[in-house]
Amino acid sequence: MKIVSKLYVLIGILIVAAAFNLFLLYQDEKSGIFGNESDQQTTIQMLLAIDIATFFLVPVVIRQSLSPLKKINEALSKVKEGAYGEKIKYKSKDEIGELVDSFNVMSNTIKEKEEEAKKTDIAKDEFLAMITHELKTPLVPIQGYSDILLGEHLGELNQQQKERLSIIKSSAETLLGIISDLLDAQKLEIGHLRMKKENYDIQESIKKSVNSLLPQAEENGVKLESNSKSCVIYHDSERIKQVLTNLIKNAIIAVEPNKGKIEVIMEDDQTDIKISVKDNGMGIPKDKQKDLFKKFYQVDATLTRERGGSGLGLAICKGIIDNHGGAISVESTEGEGAKFTIKLPKIAIAHTA
Repeated sequence: MKIVSKLYVLIGILIVAAAFNLFLLYQDEKSGIFGNESDQQTTIQMLLAIDIATFFLVPVVIRQSLSPLKKINEALSKVKEGAYGEKIKYKSKDEIGELVDSFNVMSNTIKEKEEEAKKTDIAKDEFLAMITHELKTPLVPIQGYSDILLGEHLGELNQQQKERLSIIKSSAETLLGIISDLLDAQKLEIGHLRMKKENYDIQESIKKSVNSLLPQAEENGVKLESNSKSCVIYHDSERIKQVLTNLIKNAIIAVEPNKGKIEVIMEDDQTDIKISVKDNGMGIPKDKQKDLFKKFYQVDATLTRERGGSGLGLAICKGIIDNHGGAISVESTEGEGAKFTIKLPKIAIAHTA
């Protein structure tokens, strides 16, 4: 029976019972149909008991009929938090039952659509990873032959030819860097980025990163310094080098030539190793710091176009550090430089890709 129908029936019974009681009392007052006074009181008490019972029965029925709404509200809260597919059990075919059926269908449909979207995203990421890998392949011989020609292994070159070949080589390296970033980003997205973690001295990882960029820093008149000490922790040395190299390269771009200063600072506490890359460059506006580690986000698009860049470097850095169970953060004041800090645990932490 429908809830509204139940309520109508109960209210009707209550009204009829009250009217009937009044009618009997009126007839008794007029013609004494209940007999002596004792019988009259007993009858009146019975009628009042029936009225009271009917009166209390109405809210009980209403409460029982509406109790599934609490379950629906709880289920909707779970949907709001992203838990789809949960069904509410309710067998009655009243209005609440129809609402429950609609909710169950909706929840199941959302779950199916979400699973389809995830499969589509995975297929898209895998396809993009394959395409970026294929794009990377022809760039290797371009770089190789550029080096051979610039080395004059196939004959002498004039100055103009060398300049043109240098542009080809530089452009190929920039494109290869962008493609490599895309490939790494997609591998991180689908959990396929390889990590070769082992117990290794973090000092060596820092030195390799700094030494690889010293020539570029010196060419720009930028002072690049580092302080580190020996500490063996479980990490992928090449990936941590990739992170630090990216941070130092960004710092070289951010500082002013012939005035810039970059410091790579290592701090060792009881549970973690902290490595900071600090510069005295242009700094990063406060309103842009929260989006720095998102894919394709660029603080200064003009600068990126001039010097190259994919906007993926910091997102990749975050993915690598997250995989190590660590954290990456930034502190910066516009016009006063920036400080990027990575924190790595000394004890290996299990990571689920």
